[in-house]
Formats: sequence, structure tokens, C-alpha cells
Amino acid sequence: MNFSLLFRKFKTLLKLLAGAVKYEFVIKKYKLPTILSIDETIDLVTKEKLSVARFGDSEYLYLTGKSDGLQKTNKNLSNDLKRAMLSRNPKLLVCLVDYEDIDDKTLMAKMSAKMFHARTISKYYHLLDQNYKYGNSNMTRFYIGRKDKSNSQILFNKCKKLWDQRDIIIFEGQFTRFGYGNDLFENANSVRRVICPSKGAYDVYDKIISYAQTFPKDLLIIFALGASATVAASDLTDVGYQVIDIGNLDIEYEWFLSGAQSAVPIAKKQVSEVADITSALDLKDKIYESQIIKKLI
Repeated sequence: MNFSLLFRKFKTLLKLLAGAVKYEFVIKKYKLPTILSIDETIDLVTKEKLSVARFGDSEYLYLTGKSDGLQKTNKNLSNDLKRAMLSRNPKLLVCLVDYEDIDDKTLMAKMSAKMFHARTISKYYHLLDQNYKYGNSNMTRFYIGRKDKSNSQILFNKCKKLWDQRDIIIFEGQFTRFGYGNDLFENANSVRRVICPSKGAYDVYDKIISYAQTFPKDLLIIFALGASATVAASDLTDVGYQVIDIGNLDIEYEWFLSGAQSAVPIAKKQVSEVADITSALDLKDKIYESQIIKKLI
């Protein structure tokens, strides 16, 4: 029997329980503003052709001076995220995690969400606007961690409408390979890719944002680039682009297609929830390579 492993699991469980207890006090003190449902968010973005800047756990960490390991803590990034959160550009939908809508989550996902929310909310609460209707950051994360997955296909089909018959440019990490190997973008008119660093993308943010502005403004720009995507969505919307901070949608789709019940590796792709990326390193595919128009790494 591995007592060391048992002890670590027991310690983690205690932390989760403590976080869940603290959460009950936190939600009474810190009232979240209105956050749309996942369905409402996707429908609104599609109908109005809005840009999306999503704030999730990683963005909340950077706002509070911490890091998720994919980017070094950076004061400029923190300030840029604050600016994006406070943006009221009518063509940009700022999205938050609805931590109060967690009844459908699995037990571990629910406890983890409660612990994280209880630990961080006080540090960015002053930035929230009770008069603004926020979108739901989980518009791209609605499969893994949910008990009821029966609506997943409908939601994925709705997401596909965001780029239906559109020319799209994807800014992604070196091993992200968003949409590769599945039919997520089969209804797009064209797909081109700009490859950015898998870690520390914000360190070359000026290059990324400058290159993005060389494209026509009638195409759709998709960012799968962590916290940098949130900032880019705000900055590029201000100069006339539609930008979707797409987050983890592709990996969620891969898990959905395979029927996965927990976070597992995906061949040829980096998965943030899975530490080992050795399976993602090697890829030789002519179609994918033909879509790459620039490397900013």
C-alpha cells in the first residue's frame, strides 16, 4: 500500500472540503453579477457577431499576481487583463465563470470550483460591474466535468455556427493544433494558422497583435493562446476585428468524440490538464502544414 499517495489524496480532499465550506460564506459576501447561460452566450455571439474575451481560472490567477505555469507572472499582463475586463466596447462580450452554476458538475469538479472561487474572488471583485450582463466563459468548456452530457452535441453544433462559411485565422500555441484531426472547422470557408509559443506567448504579444492587424477585418480571428487570447480579443475588437477567445473547445470536442469521462491525453495535441505532452511533439501532416502562414516563435 502506497501510504505516501494516500496521504497526498487525503490532504487534497481536506483542502477541497475546506474550500467548499469557505465558499458558502463567500457567495453571501460577494454577489456575482448577471452571467448568461452557455446557450445564451453562444446564441448572442452568433447573432450579433460579437468578439469574446473569456476570463477563467488562469486569467483570475494572472489578475491576482499568480500564474498557471504557462506564462510567467507579469504586471503588464495583469494590467492588460484588467483593461479587458473593464472594456465596454459594444462589439465585445466579456465572459466570466459562473461559479454559482455548478450543480451539474461532477463532485470533484464542483469542489475544485468552489475552492478556487473562495480563494480568489475577493482579489478581483472590485473589477466586476453589477450592471453589466457578462457572457459565460464555459461557452467553450461544457463537456468534461459535467454530469449531464446529453446536450453536448447541440452545444458543439452551435459553436460551429460561429465560423460557418467564414474565412478564419487561428493564433495558437506550437502544439495546440486546434481542430486538427476532427471536423470542428469543416464548415469554415478557409483555415489559416499562425503558430505562437506554447508557453510565454505574452512575451511576444506585440508581434502577435501587430501581425493580426495585417489581415482584412471581414474575416474571423480565433485565439487559442491562454491569457494572451483574452487581451487580444479586447485589443483587436477596438480596431474593428471580430475575435473569439476559443480556449479549450477543441480538446473538449476531442473528449466528446471519444466518449472520455475524464481529462486524458489527445494524440498529437497539447492538453493543458495533462502534464505529459510527448505524444504531441511529432506531427507531419501536409494539410495542417499548408495552413500555417506564419510562425512567431
